[in-house]
Amino acid sequence: MTKCKKIAHAGKISGMNVIALAKQLLREDILHKRRDIANISAADFNKNLKQLLEQINPTRVAIYQSYPSEPSTTDFIKDCSIPVIVPITNPDGTLSWQDLEAGLITAIQSGDLLVIPALAVDSRGNRLGRGKGYFDRALSSLPDEVPVYALVFAREFIDSVPTEEYDRQVAGVVTELAIHKIK
Repeated sequence: MTKCKKIAHAGKISGMNVIALAKQLLREDILHKRRDIANISAADFNKNLKQLLEQINPTRVAIYQSYPSEPSTTDFIKDCSIPVIVPITNPDGTLSWQDLEAGLITAIQSGDLLVIPALAVDSRGNRLGRGKGYFDRALSSLPDEVPVYALVFAREFIDSVPTEEYDRQVAGVVTELAIHKIK
């Protein structure tokens, strides 16, 4: 029996609900495995992100600045042919967006493309983040026409991600191997 199935049979454990615990176990597993592969495919991610820009043709791209354990966005941001805006975390748990060239705070709007971090995404667009909810809150206030893609390693595009009612889905996934449009 897998860890997640054992948890599902156990019901609530130490005040944590089954879904939250399943998410935490999946996060720990992925972060452990990422130690071995982080940034080995930076050029492939850069190529696929540029291809996504060609497919969507946005006026700007909103993209996170990657941690060493995440798929690298560094070269893409540096070489991007359109304006780039990046998230800034606020103490209240929200995100602000800064235009990298102008240095000004801005908002995501129609015509933009949003690329967000994830630890895993499933074929329905359910995304597992790091658990703080910054991007879920940001997604809930986006204009509907802004496409949102998550960036993950190919092995993190999985069959199923545990979800809760506040989790927000993405429209697609970019890996080092391919671009997957979900909706």
